[in-house]
Amino acid sequence: MNRISESLSGCVRTLENLHLRYDADVGVMLVQVDQMARINNSAGTAAGDAVLDEIGRRLESFATDEFGQGSCVDRIDGPRFLIVPAVPLSLGALRAQERALHVALAEPMVGDPKGRLAIRIAAALIARDEPVVEQLRTASDQLARPASARDGAMVMAALSRGEVVIHYQPQYDVATGAMSGVEALLRWQHPELGLLGAGPLVTAARAARLERELTEHAHHVALAEIAAWPEALANIRVSLNITAADLGDPEFAERFAGMARQANVDPARLTLELTEQAMLSDPASAAEQLAQIRAFGCAIAIDDFGTGYSSLSLLARLPIDYLKIDSGFTRTIDDSDRDRIVVRAIVDLARALGLLVVAEGIEKPQQLARLKELGVATWQGFLKSGPVPGDQLPGLLAA
Repeated sequence: MNRISESLSGCVRTLENLHLRYDADVGVMLVQVDQMARINNSAGTAAGDAVLDEIGRRLESFATDEFGQGSCVDRIDGPRFLIVPAVPLSLGALRAQERALHVALAEPMVGDPKGRLAIRIAAALIARDEPVVEQLRTASDQLARPASARDGAMVMAALSRGEVVIHYQPQYDVATGAMSGVEALLRWQHPELGLLGAGPLVTAARAARLERELTEHAHHVALAEIAAWPEALANIRVSLNITAADLGDPEFAERFAGMARQANVDPARLTLELTEQAMLSDPASAAEQLAQIRAFGCAIAIDDFGTGYSSLSLLARLPIDYLKIDSGFTRTIDDSDRDRIVVRAIVDLARALGLLVVAEGIEKPQQLARLKELGVATWQGFLKSGPVPGDQLPGLLAA
């Protein structure tokens, strides 16, 4: 028996029983969780398994609520899941539920509080007169190969309809407690499902090779809002996320500078954030683009530091101002000696390189106290505020 049939024994039986009972083809839903490596690398495989367990529980609750008692949820090999409804449904009926399922999985969860996991969902029809396991394997393989045309149409529609919005997560000075900056985070204001996390749109953009278009649109929206902020927010630094695709574009830095000038936003207020993986995808191009951005007056931050495999010599050569410690370390900093050692090592490294440290994912006062002891300069997290629309920031200044 192969691995798929072993892991899907419950759902295979459910499918076979539905074929026999209804003499009909059966629609199923497949779910793939992307970016699990970030959690496994930063917090360990046990934390990654806990995230997948939580996703499995949410899928079971969704399947029962939407498809009835007797629906089956199984985890396929790796970070993929299968949902078999309790009764045969058409592909159209299942596709109508895809966005609702995205909503069910979009709420922050332990291990991924910022909603950075990307979820890919697809529907497939399992024919009654062909081997079930073989069809499931084919459907699973197809899920791993994104339907770029469909994804691209979804992204372009969201951009053209103005559905991309920006929420801002406040950052606070550890010593004074004052709000010192914000991180601009993309959100999708879906016309039917309401506000969604960035995951569905980012996943579709990556699959359709539209990452640069999505980033540029998000920057346009954020810069326009920043330019209109009241005087009370004039000293608040704003961090904007960029991707490996942006750094691979030789015209990115010049184009971004042009957008900031057109919006009349002082570049000294802006920080561009990239992950270690984005930095390492093409170090030469990254170094050139980051140098131009720095010359324009923006700061540079490495996000999720500690989850990748940065060369220390490369880190020393690149024009960087901030290191952001991944929430996987800070979440357990009060309980784990190992994570405290890692955070202290990052702080010491940053000091030696003349960099400041920002800690993400702070949810408890004890974590903040420990970070202060270790010398972290700035923090962000749900202890004070999650991401909010820009018009709510003035009210948080005195919080």
